[in-house]
Amino acid sequence: MQDKFIERGTHYPLKHGRLSLFETNCSCKDIQFHFKQYVMTLMLSGHKTIESENLKFEFFPGTFFIPEKEKINQVSIPNASFTNPTQCLVLELNPSFLKRVYEGILYAEGTEKLLQNLSRVEAKHHFLSNDQLLINAFKRLYDIQLNDNADCKPLIDELIIKEIIYRLFSTEGMALLKQNFKKSIEDDCIRKVINYISLNISQKITIEELTKLAGIGQTTFFKLFKKATGTTPVEYILKERIRQAKIMIQKGRFSLKEIAYKSGFNSYEYFCSSFKKIEGSNPSQLKGKIEVSV
Repeated sequence: MQDKFIERGTHYPLKHGRLSLFETNCSCKDIQFHFKQYVMTLMLSGHKTIESENLKFEFFPGTFFIPEKEKINQVSIPNASFTNPTQCLVLELNPSFLKRVYEGILYAEGTEKLLQNLSRVEAKHHFLSNDQLLINAFKRLYDIQLNDNADCKPLIDELIIKEIIYRLFSTEGMALLKQNFKKSIEDDCIRKVINYISLNISQKITIEELTKLAGIGQTTFFKLFKKATGTTPVEYILKERIRQAKIMIQKGRFSLKEIAYKSGFNSYEYFCSSFKKIEGSNPSQLKGKIEVSV
């Protein structure tokens, strides 16, 4: 006799997170669930009705879904049975890995159009997609867990996960996933400014344009920015330029002078002095350490 269960989870550890298959073989109503961070989900079989304060939708196979985090969702499964169980995939990724992949895209060649599209995207409460290529990649990741025991499996897992992230990059889905690794900024206007700085760090950024983007007076803007980030806009931009310069140095694709200008500095000398002020050493010293370790 088969066991009756509302939810059974099978977990597949990944190098940078976890993929889980959740199954239900009986009907249920108003089951509550929530996630502490944004996760990616895909219905494989069956049907769920999901409802929260901001959403109600019918979750069928062929839909990719990022639910709200830290919100109670009510789930009803009217038609699950032993012969027709619901099966739902949930992919959770480490925020540090997400950040690394995201920043890798920022500095990859030929991504200008992606970055332009991303700058126009605002995060909503959740994300839904019927993109077949995205869904196929998600399914491949699951198939690999079932059928591949090769030594290279972790590398293949990572390649497929990166494909999923790449396909989400200039969508509202990526805007949600970014919140898993970005410092939480509650104020909407300051969060918009932080996102703008990140996407335009290689360009000249003025306080006037940031104030205009925030849609508030300059005094109020400075006060809210300092409260949200612990620093002034000018200090934040400088530290962000140095942080992204360090990423490019570690990648080893550019000379230090190229990195200086790609990070938004007007001169190589100012880049070096700013780098030493914040990091306590010259950029050439960091570059030398990386080259020696390689």
